[in-house]
Amino acid sequence: MSRRKTDWATLALLASMYVALIGNMAVYLVAPLPLFVHIVVSVIAIHLAFTIWHEAVHCNISPHRFVNDAAGILGVFPYMAPFYVEKWFHLQHHALLNQPSDPNYIYTDGPFWALPLRYPRVLRYARARMCDDPRSSRQVLFDRVAVVTVVGCYALAWWLGIFWALAALWLVPVVVGKLVMDWYINYLPHVGLPPHRFRGTRIIDAPWLTFALLGHNYHAIHHLWPSIPWHRYRATFVQKRDYLRDHGVPIEPRLTFAHPEEHEIARPDTLSG
Repeated sequence: MSRRKTDWATLALLASMYVALIGNMAVYLVAPLPLFVHIVVSVIAIHLAFTIWHEAVHCNISPHRFVNDAAGILGVFPYMAPFYVEKWFHLQHHALLNQPSDPNYIYTDGPFWALPLRYPRVLRYARARMCDDPRSSRQVLFDRVAVVTVVGCYALAWWLGIFWALAALWLVPVVVGKLVMDWYINYLPHVGLPPHRFRGTRIIDAPWLTFALLGHNYHAIHHLWPSIPWHRYRATFVQKRDYLRDHGVPIEPRLTFAHPEEHEIARPDTLSG
């Protein structure tokens, strides 16, 4: 395999996210626009976070691991989440795709509208799985520093008298952004599908979605070839379309909101590969 190169597109997303978040807060404090406008800007900025830390998890940003880790830590920080915990659970999702032990299974185990009601299950699952902590001592340290930094930001905001501004422009957008991300990453690509390498992740071949979702409507491309960066998903789909169809990858020509039972599900015991 050839040596991976620096992915400047993802680094540009990282820079853009922080410029938008910090600039949005500065404008709000100095010459505020309607609050709704600022919240929308923050949601859009935080929407970029998943793609950034996701590429870092798979070491797609740089051939140097420390660069990937640094980008991952900075990329997931707006989510107020520790990078190495997120990394471990995401790699478990790849290893246990659509099985009951898959960390993603909780997100697809029911209708999307009820997902917030299942979030406590996510936390219980995380605590149970992290009893045997797979992280190194250095990774634990960085994760703890990230959590303390988040708490410190809110404490500083309280001391400066801008706590509610920070909550409105950071916490609220994180809640909205996470629901959006859960929809297009955790729910839509996998709901109603079997634990199978090819048939376990769907593609929504609606090119108009590609820009808005940064290519993640072609999520099966990522599961089959994790080293391909997000901005090459669409081109890879076009190139591999016949291969994908021959191997039974679910390809839908448009975005639908069908209930899981309405999707055609292949029985796991009839599948191989």
